[in-house]
Parts: sequence; structure tokens; C-alpha cells
Amino acid sequence: MTQVVTGSPKLKTQLPTSNKNRVRFRDPKTKEYLHLSGTGQTKGTDYAWIGTHAQARAIRDRALSEDQPWPFIAVRPKGA
Repeated sequence: MTQVVTGSPKLKTQLPTSNKNRVRFRDPKTKEYLHLSGTGQTKGTDYAWIGTHAQARAIRDRALSEDQPWPFIAVRPKGA
């Protein structure tokens, strides 16, 4: 659960955070994940990119439009 405090400490909005609608990108050959910066790869998920399906499409489309190699497939995070 993420809490966003706006203005007065009495005004608090709670935004649920769940992995249900999130995806990661993984290279099926190397088993490495897309780095959270959006470029490069990382082993494990500590520094791996995670986002919604719409964000995943946008980052993939951007890389493809720039003629960058895109070896990744979308996978669900553990616990999703």
C-alpha cells in the first residue's frame, strides 16, 4: 500500500499496489531481465524493470522504433 500525502497531513490517499497487472521483460536466451533504466540487462529482479501492460507496450514500441534489438518477452512477476 502506498500513501500519498497532499497538503495537510490529514488529507491522505491510499493507492493499492499489486503485482496483478504488472509485467517484467525477460530475455529467454540469457534468462536476464530488462534493467529498470529501460536499457541493458540485469540478473535477478532487484534492479529489473516492472510496469503495467501499457507501459510495457510503450517501452517496447519505443525501442523498436529506434531500431534497437528487442530480445525480451513479457513475463508475470512472481506472486502475481
